[in-house]
Amino acid sequence: MNKILQSEHLKQKHTFQKKLIYLAPLVSIAIAFVLMGGYYIQTSAYNWWYTLILPGSFTMICSFIISNDRKRKFNGLFSVIVDKQKIWYSKIIISTMYLGLSCLVFFVVITIMGFIFETAIQVQNSLLASTILFITFSWQIPVLMYLAMKFSTGFTIIISILCNFLGGILLALTPIWWIPFAIPSKLMCYVIRVMPNGLSVEAGAYPFDIKVILIGVVVTVPLYIVMSYLTAKWFEKQEV
Repeated sequence: MNKILQSEHLKQKHTFQKKLIYLAPLVSIAIAFVLMGGYYIQTSAYNWWYTLILPGSFTMICSFIISNDRKRKFNGLFSVIVDKQKIWYSKIIISTMYLGLSCLVFFVVITIMGFIFETAIQVQNSLLASTILFITFSWQIPVLMYLAMKFSTGFTIIISILCNFLGGILLALTPIWWIPFAIPSKLMCYVIRVMPNGLSVEAGAYPFDIKVILIGVVVTVPLYIVMSYLTAKWFEKQEV
């Protein structure tokens, strides 16, 4: 499995998806700097990040990782590797690592912005927020890879942005916030006190609640495992 992971990582060198890991966080922060700047750069950047830039960029990463091999119809891989599930799991793991790295880059740069201007979000809250975003978005990786295999990169990106953006905006502040697409936006209200529409949470509303955060984690982590397993079983039936 380690050799398959190393091979998968090497295939991504000098690709656009590899550049997106670092480019997407910088774009989000740049937009916030231009539109808001100063004291509001952190809260604005986070809002752009988890509602639009993050889901859009990691959807592209997952889709491009699949499309690179899909165009070649996985020639050579199926004949060399007996267990096809290992191919699929390696792509999920690589995509998960790239998502985590992108969230880490965002956290580091946004923390630096706080020191340069003025800190609106405490470092520990920002670290928790980035960790939560990584965990609660990860479950989508096998789903997005499946869509990219079945349909196309463009279709997958559109579906992802619509579900994440509309889900985060329309459902996060409703009683059905536990729907997976709405969970990241809901938890950000408690951690960094920024609502999906970009406004700050009113005083007294959404006090930090570890139980709500745990609910979001309990929903999304098992979903990541289940969707990885189900899509891997589906991929196992694929032929050259």
